[in-house]
Amino acid sequence: MNARIIYFAQSTRLAGVISILLLGLTLSGCGKKTFPKAVPTEQEGTPHVRDLRTEVLSTGVELSWSIPNRMKPGSGDSDYLFAVLRSELSWANRSCEDCPTPMRDEVLRIDPAYPSPASIREDAMVWTDSNVAARHAYRYYIAVKDRKGRTISQSNLSTAKVLPPPAVLTDLSAVPSMQGILLQWKTVTKDLQGQKLEGEAEYRVERSAPNGRWQKLMQAPVKGNTYLDAALTPDQVYNYRVTPELLFEGSTIVGEPSMMQNIKAPDALPPPPPNSVWIIPAKGALEVHWTPSDGKVGGYHVYRRQDKEITRLTASPVQSPPYLDKAVERNQTYYYAVSAVTPQPDQHEGLLSKWTEIRTVLFEQ
Repeated sequence: MNARIIYFAQSTRLAGVISILLLGLTLSGCGKKTFPKAVPTEQEGTPHVRDLRTEVLSTGVELSWSIPNRMKPGSGDSDYLFAVLRSELSWANRSCEDCPTPMRDEVLRIDPAYPSPASIREDAMVWTDSNVAARHAYRYYIAVKDRKGRTISQSNLSTAKVLPPPAVLTDLSAVPSMQGILLQWKTVTKDLQGQKLEGEAEYRVERSAPNGRWQKLMQAPVKGNTYLDAALTPDQVYNYRVTPELLFEGSTIVGEPSMMQNIKAPDALPPPPPNSVWIIPAKGALEVHWTPSDGKVGGYHVYRRQDKEITRLTASPVQSPPYLDKAVERNQTYYYAVSAVTPQPDQHEGLLSKWTEIRTVLFEQ
């Protein structure tokens, strides 16, 4: 009997504790039943760096990253600083994902309002780490810190594998033609130390008008040793620079640029080719469509390629799409391209567009 009384008393006390806890949940949140809110891991609006990039130059490793809006000079917010963190990897373990993370050292703090020795280039912070050595690998982070030195956020990591850059290219020439300005150079096969490159060099081609800003002519580097710049303004004078670079295990190794200055575009240039060409099957034929070219256009020529044979289908320029190609066969693969020509009387033909493929043609009957 006594055991039953003790058990009942304990059960009653336990039920009372549970009731009090439930009542506390009910009363919290102004009488509404709520669950505890998760504590946010970072404050709303915390500045982040998400696009840290590194390139290996002859002068060191160049770091660049976009400046968050809250940290841009003139934004009125001077609560944050950048800290550059670096780890050195052994060359043997430079690509090892499972190896222990080396110690990270803070090598620099940068105040966006007074960034020296860094600089600001087109809304990006740029700094070159000159304290590096060939055949060493370095892993970089950018930490955003408050004025008390506390880390607020951390960027993506970027690894730089340092090799001697490609040698300066030679025999650079720029020749105006009716198609544009043709750049040519000798292929780079060695680095600045005279050793064979650990890969095939590619080339960054940039252009500027006098006193203008340098602009890349292609997003991806040029493979080979020629580039035709056809998107020109007649009679305009341009400067060019071509920079060899090497992609080594995900790191970009950049050489020194070579320049050609004051190259005048031809008096008259044919319009650029259409940006897009597409094909629509029709009854017993193929309709070739394209977008209009920029500038003054006197018409278009249409080309077809089958295997290695290329045929111009238009004896004289057509004024607008579509062009109907009836000389095609069932279940064949064809490629089409379109060029634009200048107005009469000259009608100089420009470059071809990219080839557009259509496979296994099945016509309606």
